[in-house]
Amino acid sequence: MYAKIVLITAAVLLSGQVYAQSTTTPKASSSAKKKAAAKATTTAPTAPAVVEVKKEEVKAVEPVVAATTQTTGQEVLKYMKEKFSASYHGEYYFVRREAPSADKANEDIQDIKIMHNPTIIYKPTKNWQALATAEFKYSDVDGLNTSFPNTFFRALFTVTRKNILTEKDNGFQLDAGIGRRQFNTGISQLSSYGNNRVFTTLSKGFGKHNGSLFVQYLQNDYKHPSATTWKHGVEIIPTINLQLTEKLTWLINDDIVINLPHHDNTDRDFSITHEMNLGYINYQWNDKLGTYFQVKYYHSEDFTEAFQSEDDWTEYYIGASYSFTPKATVTAELGSEISHARDGRDGFAEKIKYPELALYVDLSF
Repeated sequence: MYAKIVLITAAVLLSGQVYAQSTTTPKASSSAKKKAAAKATTTAPTAPAVVEVKKEEVKAVEPVVAATTQTTGQEVLKYMKEKFSASYHGEYYFVRREAPSADKANEDIQDIKIMHNPTIIYKPTKNWQALATAEFKYSDVDGLNTSFPNTFFRALFTVTRKNILTEKDNGFQLDAGIGRRQFNTGISQLSSYGNNRVFTTLSKGFGKHNGSLFVQYLQNDYKHPSATTWKHGVEIIPTINLQLTEKLTWLINDDIVINLPHHDNTDRDFSITHEMNLGYINYQWNDKLGTYFQVKYYHSEDFTEAFQSEDDWTEYYIGASYSFTPKATVTAELGSEISHARDGRDGFAEKIKYPELALYVDLSF
């Protein structure tokens, strides 16, 4: 019996062990799988990361330009274009032979006077300038005319230093220079070879307006001194330019020349001339067309006290300018005397009834 009990007990114990193994083995297997998976994820070699390779920007290949060698002629031409400028001013006067005249035929506009005035400017640097200009005068008037000798009349040479003093905020500028006026010595009636000069220009802006003062000393290089020959002179030109409206301007200036005589025994110690613009009123209609009205006053007196040595007169001019291009302008003008102190009339001058015509041509290159 006891043996039977022992056998039964042993059988029960064996069955319990088997049951325990059957219930615990799956968990161990599952945990092992998880650990194996974890190990696999941590220890297994990872695949290399995909690195994004940017394509290099393809730059446009600039064409290789072969260096060109300029010829000496091309270099000279380039230099001249950069440093030189030229202009032409022409004056064409259509005048009456005599007005008034006992011969009515002489009162008609029938003669012409022409002045050709070419100018060349050389600017080696920004602030230095050399200028050369000449006047060639011609006329179809019979007989010798000293002012229009049908040949070269005179020339002017100047060297100017610009911007000696400047103040851009207020538009202040000071220039100065030297020069020489040379007459055609072949004209026997001219008493001077020319004159030497030293000059300065002071300009100033004030708002929309501006003004300037030109002062010049002159030394006369005379040929045949006489009682009316001057030796030293001073020229003063004050100018005011008023911008009345966007298109309307009013210019006033006075060209004053005071000369000292060559001889010490003259009646007067100096001679003086005025050429004054009482009003030069210009209206610019557009970029091509402009019109103007001008009134000028003249006064002169020489070294003598003769009645003929003093004179006063006024003139008027009406004109219109047309610019075909920024470098080509033509101006037509009509004008005559308004009054004259020596014509024996108290009112208007006798010549006011005989206006004359003028044509001006300006070209720049």
